[in-house]
Amino acid sequence: MLEYSTFRERPIPVTTNPPTALDYREFPVDQSDPRAQEPLVDLAEYEIPSFNFYARRDSLNTPYRRCFATSDPKVRVRKSLAERLADINEELANLGIEIYALNGFRPLSVQQELWDFFVARARRSLKAPTDEECIAFAGRYCSDPRSFDPDDARTWPTHITGGAIDLTLRNKDTKEHLFFGGIFDDPSDITHTTYFEEALCSVNGNPEQLSLSDQEALQNRRLLYWAMRSAGFTNYAYEWWHFDLGTQLWAANRSLTGAGEPEHAWYGPAST
Repeated sequence: MLEYSTFRERPIPVTTNPPTALDYREFPVDQSDPRAQEPLVDLAEYEIPSFNFYARRDSLNTPYRRCFATSDPKVRVRKSLAERLADINEELANLGIEIYALNGFRPLSVQQELWDFFVARARRSLKAPTDEECIAFAGRYCSDPRSFDPDDARTWPTHITGGAIDLTLRNKDTKEHLFFGGIFDDPSDITHTTYFEEALCSVNGNPEQLSLSDQEALQNRRLLYWAMRSAGFTNYAYEWWHFDLGTQLWAANRSLTGAGEPEHAWYGPAST
């Protein structure tokens, strides 16, 4: 509990040119590892509040404002992830806070819908972009599913493995979501995990020079980041909400944590 209570004051390391969702797929996956055979489990079975963001039917899931046809309302992840998230929630409960999961395993159909959305966004927001520029933009916020081959690890989107989780935090009593300074799936710089750490650097490390909103977002991002890191997850630097365990993206980001790169990842496409 003592460690968790200090997480809001612990800066998140700022990294230069961290890997994007286009950069991790050469990392080897050892599917003979016993962990590779773990089943997908429903987070609700571990008393972790969740609802699949892409399955919402209330049109409040900005920026999409629609339900993805093949999305399951349940948030499912590999068993080891669920167990570690449950452990994190036990610690967070001492602060009156709990995890709220937004997405875990994604079928290829949903991944394709997301990819198409971000490519279309690139065509609207960039100035006369080339196809390569659109792919680079989309690949910062979404794994490319177009060449998926279940037998080729170089084609596996990270969420299809069940080893990736998107989540936020909320007040355990009121159910009010904590403020993180940017909405889920906003393809902009503000969603980068260290956005507010960099803002703090720009004012010579004096938090009093930040707005109260920015200070709150900074501290909440730190709490989520270090809580997840303490359980062995790695964060995807372009999305404050995205964390991995046992995936190729997890392996690619391990070196950024100072823990060194593991010999292999172990989660491949999950069996549903």
